[in-house]
Amino acid sequence: MKISQMILSALTGWISGVAVLLGWSFLWPKIFPVTGRASAMPGYWKVLLFILVLVTPVGLAGSLIGGRLPKEGGRREQFLYAIIFGVMMTLVFGSCVFWYSGW
Repeated sequence: MKISQMILSALTGWISGVAVLLGWSFLWPKIFPVTGRASAMPGYWKVLLFILVLVTPVGLAGSLIGGRLPKEGGRREQFLYAIIFGVMMTLVFGSCVFWYSGW
């Protein structure tokens, strides 16, 4: 696997993981009550940005591992697994960070 393919699969998984995490945090305030009480706080966007910065290395690592798993399926399966692992790792770690930060 070339360096450019590794970077592309890592960024694909990271972008999908961050998109899913933002969707969870804004669309389901019962699970992650971001929009309920946290949006009234003055540093709301700074905390959200801080959480995304904390989740970034985990999402990149997960998607890189996921992109390296299927050797026989071709590029399509590598991207699919990069997305799956990126979302999995980002959601798990993001949930812990949301819980720890009090959101």
